[in-house]
Amino acid sequence: MAGIGALFVAFLLLQVGNGLQRILLPLRAEAEGFTALAMGLVMAAHFSGYLVGARIIRTMLTSVGHIRAFAALASTASAAVLVNAVIVLPASWMLVYFIGGVCNAGVFVVLESWLNDRATNETRGKILGWYMMIMMGGTAGGLLLVNLGSAEGFEMFVLSSVLISASVIPVTLSASSAPPMPSTEQMSIKELYRLVPPAVVGLFLASFVQASASSMSSVFGTESGMSGGQVALFAAAGVSGAVLLQVPLGNLSDRYPRRSVIMVITIIAGSIALFATTVEPNGWLIILVNLAFGAFVFPLYGLFVALANDWVPTEKRTAAASALVLTSSFGAVASPMVTSMAMRTFGPAGYYWTFAVVMGILVVYLSYRTQVRAAVPVERQSKFQPLGARSGEMAHAVGRWVRKPVRRKKPLTGEKT
Repeated sequence: MAGIGALFVAFLLLQVGNGLQRILLPLRAEAEGFTALAMGLVMAAHFSGYLVGARIIRTMLTSVGHIRAFAALASTASAAVLVNAVIVLPASWMLVYFIGGVCNAGVFVVLESWLNDRATNETRGKILGWYMMIMMGGTAGGLLLVNLGSAEGFEMFVLSSVLISASVIPVTLSASSAPPMPSTEQMSIKELYRLVPPAVVGLFLASFVQASASSMSSVFGTESGMSGGQVALFAAAGVSGAVLLQVPLGNLSDRYPRRSVIMVITIIAGSIALFATTVEPNGWLIILVNLAFGAFVFPLYGLFVALANDWVPTEKRTAAASALVLTSSFGAVASPMVTSMAMRTFGPAGYYWTFAVVMGILVVYLSYRTQVRAAVPVERQSKFQPLGARSGEMAHAVGRWVRKPVRRKKPLTGEKT
């Protein structure tokens, strides 16, 4: 654990810097008169960068190795923050934030593969717990840092850039040797859909909501007329809520039919979103509602991953993990554009109306699936792991080492549906 402390420090600095940038852009956009649709396109470009970055990082690792790849990507992401402060145009922000998404995806792959290589069978569960805490806590901390200054100047952008740049220091000075190349085993989304349709559809829709809840929350706050401090609290509340019920809801899904538990959670999340459309967006109540919404909607990623593992053969779970991440990323790319158009049409309330409609669609689909395919018996379900959206190799690998794989007496695909 002492050997990977430097990697955790790097990850924390990176998440705080990224969290600060995530709220700076909408606040600066509000001051410059950007529309919600323009910011939706900027956020969509960022998630598109994640798709590209996850694809090209393996080639970079083969060419220059983990340490040099991390240093190059983090430095580029740091420079991108400064460019956004100098050139304040929607088109330039789309391009630069896309590059930032490519770099962030790359450094996540480097860090997660490194952590996975350093972990042992006995420490992987503990490492995942710290990993998720840093991921969510660092992001929330970065969001709250915006209260230290104004988004209309350079200072806060410089602070974000410094934090991201500082993440290079512990990695380059780490005494740990670089890990081997990540696994190249893959599975197509089409093949995964044939095995477990609810996991693919559910992960796409859940990631759709989660992406907007994390990236467009600041836009909702500014469009609703919140002050900078209120926007920071509102955005941080949703991210903080993500860690409240991860383990309790996961344990519940291990004890009862997982698909039914997911449906109940989806209904609750959709109901909270529907209630939020009636709440005055200037006050403490909307912040508490967003906290509750995050608590129920963010665990859905890990629940759908567990649902997929209920059906995917043990020997294909590594390949299925990449398909799950890719599915989640596609949902994230589409989300900011749709949410921003809803806000443009219906006003700030369109933010939560979008979530309510998507959760409603998911409930209808899950209800349909319960009629056409029997659920996996509870005693044969895989164990839940608390994962963040688009979690990479480290997070998905924990479930393969810490938990016992599902042993099937016969292929589930041939069972009566």
